[in-house]
Amino acid sequence: QFSYYTVLFGVSRAMGVLSALCWSRAMGFPLERPKSVTSKWVKEFLANKAKEATAEKKLSQN
Repeated sequence: QFSYYTVLFGVSRAMGVLSALCWSRAMGFPLERPKSVTSKWVKEFLANKAKEATAEKKLSQN
């Protein structure tokens, strides 16, 4: 019984992605190409976001 729901969920997700892809092609939208990033970039990005959040928190407390 559990595998049935898993398969149904997977198929429904695939159909949703396919329909979105078909509509974007029909409307002439560009292909979505996420940029490639390194793990170093991700770590630096998250560290900067954490610093910004800390600074904003300190400003809101004053």
